[in-house]
Amino acid sequence: MHGEESMIPKYPELKPIGPEDVSEIRAALGLSVRNICELALANLFIWRGSDKPRLTLINDNVCVLISPLNEPPYFLEPLSGNKSIETVDICLKHAGKISRASEDFVHILKENAFKITPLRNQFDYVYLTKDLAELKGKAFDGKRNHIKRFTKRFPDHKFAPIDQSFREEALALFEKWCRSKNGSAACDEVSYRSQRSALEAAFEGFKELKLLAHAIFAEGSMKGFVIGSALNEDTACAHFQYVDPDAEGVSQTLLMEAAKNTFSAFECLNLEQDLGIAGLRKTKLSYHPLKLEKKFEVELKEAG
Repeated sequence: MHGEESMIPKYPELKPIGPEDVSEIRAALGLSVRNICELALANLFIWRGSDKPRLTLINDNVCVLISPLNEPPYFLEPLSGNKSIETVDICLKHAGKISRASEDFVHILKENAFKITPLRNQFDYVYLTKDLAELKGKAFDGKRNHIKRFTKRFPDHKFAPIDQSFREEALALFEKWCRSKNGSAACDEVSYRSQRSALEAAFEGFKELKLLAHAIFAEGSMKGFVIGSALNEDTACAHFQYVDPDAEGVSQTLLMEAAKNTFSAFECLNLEQDLGIAGLRKTKLSYHPLKLEKKFEVELKEAG
């Protein structure tokens, strides 16, 4: 699939990911069903400010080397499925680990050659979109009560699509949300910079990345917004959900409306990982996921 026209260099040369790589990466991702949020095309691009992804071709596989702010560099799983074991060996010799690898991918690796460790803080939370849209049954009583409170306070609220023209209003809401977190793990200095730069990149590449986005408006201002994209034919990823911390019930209302509208064409919705943040884990579990999409770290076994 990669001929002379490839913009991605052959290993050991690497290039920073850029808009010119969108179509080639989209083609590589399309060769099999992807179930983890790291392999949503949009995520590779919008987090490039903090993840510093670089691309190379190894055995005709598109390989992505991530160099995050808070951990040593690692490769994502190779994207094209050619000579997988040989390719993994090269990736491990270069970076020492492949991280955030999907369950499907680690199944094809020879257990005896690699050390494979589950990464619980990186597991994705996957829900039936219908469950989040309907919030039926006793398990969701609390969520429905929050939504009632929001609707009572803002009876004229609207849920409407947004695009890149809403950038400034969305960034202002993000800033307000972040201030309310008082430097907690959800928005400490590193996390703030990463999220801010990712949001800016999302609005910049809005059309090219085929993003799906809606916001809740009430009393003349944006009270919350969600931005996501298709992960595969059946599943969408919600990359961002930010709300006004002063509007009680807005986060529950935003997610319900997003499931009903923004992501209604998809059977499942991936709300991504909790990063080991206790409050986030509790919230994501409280929506009763259909499953947790597991991810793993792959390293060479130590000799002896």
